[in-house]
Amino acid sequence: MVFYCMISLLKDKVMKKIITILTIVPLMVFAGLNVGKVTNTLSHIKGKKTLSFFNANTHIPLEGKLKLTSLSTADIVLFSSKKHKSKSTIVNSYKKLKENKNSIGAIYLKKGRTQIIFVKERLDAKGLSLSPKFKKHILHEWQLDPLALVKGLK
Repeated sequence: MVFYCMISLLKDKVMKKIITILTIVPLMVFAGLNVGKVTNTLSHIKGKKTLSFFNANTHIPLEGKLKLTSLSTADIVLFSSKKHKSKSTIVNSYKKLKENKNSIGAIYLKKGRTQIIFVKERLDAKGLSLSPKFKKHILHEWQLDPLALVKGLK
């Protein structure tokens, strides 16, 4: 009887490992931002001066065309979990973009694909613009909450 229980527990542990591996591996395969696309888009944000960025998420290796600096000297903070009142931020979820009015955009994954969104009114308020070739990434404030448009029509 004891032997049967030990075999049963061993099978459960092995089964748990197999199930864990089967669920984590597909997530790891698709869980990466397209860093080249992100870097290229961010490098086309224009302001009155050359913009500098601070990457608060060290797991996302941004490189190339971006001028990365410290938090204190950066113009735009990327992927921060804290709110920065004096700096423009780019958040890592659509929900945070809707909630945090200081964020000018969001870069996140949806169904394994990199999503990049900027809010036109917020960019304009900060004196920033995005190159016209990236107009597909620009939304208006009212598009963040489609129900607001319906309420406005009544």
